[in-house]
Amino acid sequence: MSNTLAIDDTFYRLTSSERYYQVLQLIKKSQSIWALADAEGCLIIDLGTDKVLPIWPTEALASGWGEKDHEGFKGLEISAADWSEKWLPGMQNDKFSVGVAPNLAGECIVSSAEEHAADLQK
Repeated sequence: MSNTLAIDDTFYRLTSSERYYQVLQLIKKSQSIWALADAEGCLIIDLGTDKVLPIWPTEALASGWGEKDHEGFKGLEISAADWSEKWLPGMQNDKFSVGVAPNLAGECIVSSAEEHAADLQK
């Protein structure tokens, strides 16, 4: 785990915007991100109009978030290169959004895969 990211409480005390920015910086530094997955595939949160793939900067944060409501899901590591080159284009095609580091109340920045990809290029 990166020393720049404190786990759990400290990370979740950051605003959604600050968490989003930190995760972007990690991806830009070629660090992996984490989603939650089970035998069926990745956890996708259905918000009615949006289908959202939540991601986190560490396995511990992903697993900790999933423990409460998503038993059976485990952390899935996604390399920064795969995220940018494979996942985001696929999510654009499927019209999925990205939920970056939701806190324990589920609050986070949700952006389209296209917007997220553009933010990574900035």
